[in-house]
Amino acid sequence: MFAFLILFTVSSCMEEAPSSSADPFADCRYGAPKPIFNEGLRSVLQHGFQLEEERAVEDLSFEDGLQLSIIQTGCDYIHQEFRFYLTQPYKAAPSSYWIQEAINKFNRLGHLGPAYVIYASLADAIKERSMELTLGQSTELQPGFFAKIDDGRTEKGNLLIVTLSEQPSGSVASK
Repeated sequence: MFAFLILFTVSSCMEEAPSSSADPFADCRYGAPKPIFNEGLRSVLQHGFQLEEERAVEDLSFEDGLQLSIIQTGCDYIHQEFRFYLTQPYKAAPSSYWIQEAINKFNRLGHLGPAYVIYASLADAIKERSMELTLGQSTELQPGFFAKIDDGRTEKGNLLIVTLSEQPSGSVASK
């Protein structure tokens, strides 16, 4: 059931695109990406969405300083990269820390409203598979649904990157 809900939520983030040679998403199974989150969510100060030539970028800024960018790519296989810009430095944190942060962040998204409860289910799935997760490697959470967790640093500070996809990240089909 979890896989069905995730794929439904992921595919509902896409809309059918009219067939047009000028539309880069015209021949894609899911059409052009559209925003996942709505305007006016509690605890969200700013929300933006930009559809680019081969991807979409959605940005959210929360009241407590957390920032999230979601990069949606893929044509026939959905690929969503959630980039959480963390406000505190975490030097040399173990992989278990980053996995727990992914669980915490998706639980948080799941509590933004009824439309986003699927992210709490995703947090539960990550928690269930946490002993099998390795940073930087795709792990199949459910048949046909993969997650990859990475840590990183940017000019803004530390970065938690969670990639959700229908194919293992880095595979030819996921691009």
